[in-house]
Amino acid sequence: MGAGPAGSLLSYHLARSGASVTAFDASHPREKPCGGGVTAKALALLPPAPPADPLPARFVDACRFESGTGESVDLALAKPVAVASRRELDAWLLRRATEAGAEHVSERVVGVDRAGRVRTSAGRDERFDHIVGADGAGSLVRRSLHAPLPPERLAMALGWFARGTAPMLVRFTPGLDGYLWLFPRPDHVGIGICAPLARIPTRELRTRLEAEVARHFPALADDRARRYAHTIPSPTADPASLLDIAGPGWALVGDAAGLTDPITGEGIYYALRSAVVLADTLRTDASTARYPERALEDFGRELLKAAALRDRFYAPGFAERMIRYASRSEAIRTVLGDLVLGEQGYLDLKRRLLWTAPRFLLQSARAHFAA
Repeated sequence: MGAGPAGSLLSYHLARSGASVTAFDASHPREKPCGGGVTAKALALLPPAPPADPLPARFVDACRFESGTGESVDLALAKPVAVASRRELDAWLLRRATEAGAEHVSERVVGVDRAGRVRTSAGRDERFDHIVGADGAGSLVRRSLHAPLPPERLAMALGWFARGTAPMLVRFTPGLDGYLWLFPRPDHVGIGICAPLARIPTRELRTRLEAEVARHFPALADDRARRYAHTIPSPTADPASLLDIAGPGWALVGDAAGLTDPITGEGIYYALRSAVVLADTLRTDASTARYPERALEDFGRELLKAAALRDRFYAPGFAERMIRYASRSEAIRTVLGDLVLGEQGYLDLKRRLLWTAPRFLLQSARAHFAA
C-alpha cells in the first residue's frame, strides 16, 4: 500500500519482472512539507525519464548553511541536487510504475491481515501473496501486522510553499535540535522546519518558523499560505529498529519502515533504496525473510551510525563550529558538501575529518596571516 517513491519504485521493478502488482493509494495528488531534494545517488535509482515526460525538478548546484548566530558558509556542490515538488515527483514515479504494468487502485485501504487480505473503503476485499507497507510513518500495514513507530523515533516537519525563488539554504537555530530550510523548486520555494516530536510542541515549532522567516526572509512570509505538517520517522542506534521491517508475507519500505537519516531527515534516497533491495529479494527468494538483513547490510549501518551521532551533532555550539570551520577550510567545505549530496557516509566520517585536519590547520593559518 502506498504509491509514494518507495511504493511506486517497488511496483515498477516488480511489474517489469512480470509480477502482478497492485498499488493502493487514494491520496494522489498530494504534497508534503519536505525539501524535496533528490541527491545524485537517489537520481541514479530512478527509472529512465521518457523524452516526453522529463523528471519534474529544478537542479541546484549550491547550498548555504547558517548557524542562526551569525556564522554562515556557501558551498558549491560537486554534483547538482534535483529539487522537486512531492506532488509532481510522486506522480511521475507512479506513471513509470503503471507504464511498467502495475495497477493503481485509488481507494483507501482500511484493513489488512496476516492472511494477505486487503480491504478498502470502497468494499474491495482481495488476497495477495505479499503485502508491502509503503504508506508513511503512520503505516496501517505496520500497525496491523507489527506495531506502530514509537514517538521517540519521530520528528515533526511543517512548513508552506511560497511563490518566487531563493537560494537553497539550511539554517540551524539554537535549542531546536533540528533546522529550518529553503529549497527552490521549479516554480516555488519549499519552506520548512523540523525537530524531534517529543522535544518541542508543534504550535511552538510553527511559531518559530514563522518568526524566523519574517525576520530573515520576509519576501517568503505568507500568512495565507496553507501550512503542511507530517512526521519523519528514523531508526535508533539499535539494529533491532532495522530488523523489524518484515515478517511472513509482509514487508515495509520507506517511511513505513522508519528509513530516514536521523540527522538530516532525508528519506527519499532510503525510500528508493529500500524498494530496490526488497524488489531484488522478492525476485530471488519469492519471500521477504531475508529483506531486513539485506537492508541492514546495504544501507542500514549508515542509518544506525547517524542515530548514534545525532545528539552530538545537535549539541549546543556544534553547528556554529562546523560552519565556522567550513568557512575557513576548503577541505572541510568539501566534506560538508559531500554530506549534503549523500556521498559522504557516517561510518568513515571521523576518519575523513581527521585526514583533513592538517590541511584545515594550514588553510586556517594562511587565512589568519592573510587577514
